[in-house]
Amino acid sequence: MLNGSNGILIVLLSMGGACSGALGQVLQERGGAHPGVLSQTTRDAVASILKTSDPSEPPPAICLHPDDQAASDLVFALVEQLRGNDSRYILNDRWSSTATEGGGLNDGDPTILTYSFVPDGTSLDGAGASNLQSFMNGIIGPGQWQPIIQQALDGWGAETGLTYVLEPNDDGVPQSGGAVGIVGVRGDVRIGGSFLDGNGGVLAYNFFPNHGDMVLDTGDSSFYGNGGGSHIRLRNVIAHEAGHGIGLSHVESSSDAFLMEPFINISFDGPQIDDIRGGQRGYGDMDEHNDSYAAATDFEGQSRGAGLAPGDSRTLEGRSIDDGLDEDYFFFETTGSVTADFTLSPRGGQYQIGSQGGGQSAFDADARIDLRLDIADSSQSVIASVDATGLGQSESLSVDLTGTGPHYAIVSGTDSSTQLYQLDLSLTGSPSCNDADLAEPFGVLDFSDVVAFLGAFGAMDSAADLAAPFGVWDFSDVVAFLGAFGAGCP
Repeated sequence: MLNGSNGILIVLLSMGGACSGALGQVLQERGGAHPGVLSQTTRDAVASILKTSDPSEPPPAICLHPDDQAASDLVFALVEQLRGNDSRYILNDRWSSTATEGGGLNDGDPTILTYSFVPDGTSLDGAGASNLQSFMNGIIGPGQWQPIIQQALDGWGAETGLTYVLEPNDDGVPQSGGAVGIVGVRGDVRIGGSFLDGNGGVLAYNFFPNHGDMVLDTGDSSFYGNGGGSHIRLRNVIAHEAGHGIGLSHVESSSDAFLMEPFINISFDGPQIDDIRGGQRGYGDMDEHNDSYAAATDFEGQSRGAGLAPGDSRTLEGRSIDDGLDEDYFFFETTGSVTADFTLSPRGGQYQIGSQGGGQSAFDADARIDLRLDIADSSQSVIASVDATGLGQSESLSVDLTGTGPHYAIVSGTDSSTQLYQLDLSLTGSPSCNDADLAEPFGVLDFSDVVAFLGAFGAMDSAADLAAPFGVWDFSDVVAFLGAFGAGCP
């Protein structure tokens, strides 16, 4: 159990058909009538939340203040009796259908989630009528709090294949799993708020996919009204609850701090490395669509038509291979023939981690998938590959690139897990003496260069596209080659 003045205990409570009886029994046995454990108001709020409108759905995650150790013990007793320990500490579920994308969504698929703010007076799932909008208008200001919530949700979008889009409409139908998102009507995720138990106690709760609705305690004015750290308290609660809304459960770590631990930590902002791993396993990384040559994304700031020159370097971070079928394609162009040095490194680090209330063990996030790197030329033919080391080890590759490209770097792996990685590229001058020096031995112009040019010309490879109009292989390219060949090497 982690405590502290900045900690807010978040506990995931599940129930069976006899939830109310079990809840009452645990409260009686562990809480009794002793003050300072859980107030009667908080107990009533927890019981009300757990009596959701749709008993066939997973219950929501509930947010509590850790006022003292007794309250923490009570919470864990509730978890143990009502839910049991969950050994799945990354991803329990993900959205399979949304308002904008329909159904058929699976692990690793990038996903657009719409969200809306329910009108005041809307009946909330597990609470009373919403007064979120008037509450937030009062403590933060009209038009001021909505961008704060968007910023918190965008934290997931910056690290994963999720995109949160505000649905400006919400028809005010009661919150429930059956009130699915409809474009122009209501969001996939509907955010409301109601008085639950006042300052302290319950802060918020959130349902799981394909429901995902969120409810804040509008009685916690001192907490949500604290604007320190650009409203870090509100933002990290929103981000944590959104984590449940995309399918993530709690983790505990004695060595690191993560957003999805059972408390809110305001020493960081938004998802951390283990949270990101879980989010990317469910929804891919921010470039998840780049699984083919046609969909290749730029190499961090490089765009088609602008070439990298010797001495330039680029680094890609925060991407991942999220299962054994995932491939990431990146393109880059050069000003001419160059030598490209690549280093592909697994990222994630090592830490202690386990599910809430369970034991922790050492986890090596650097060693989840054995990574492979392929380099392809403008004809989309692989010209160099490396997979020489094992799990947790970097791969290095040096390759001579001819022509301006586009050239392609392709990252892949073989295991069904999630491996974050970093890909570094640095360019040095080509060993070629001029544009006609296309084949070994470099530095010498001979018949092998003529054969290489004719092959590239026939394949319409950029190595043979030596003169305007570029993108067209014609007699001007032949003239340019013959001129460079005739000039010889210095």
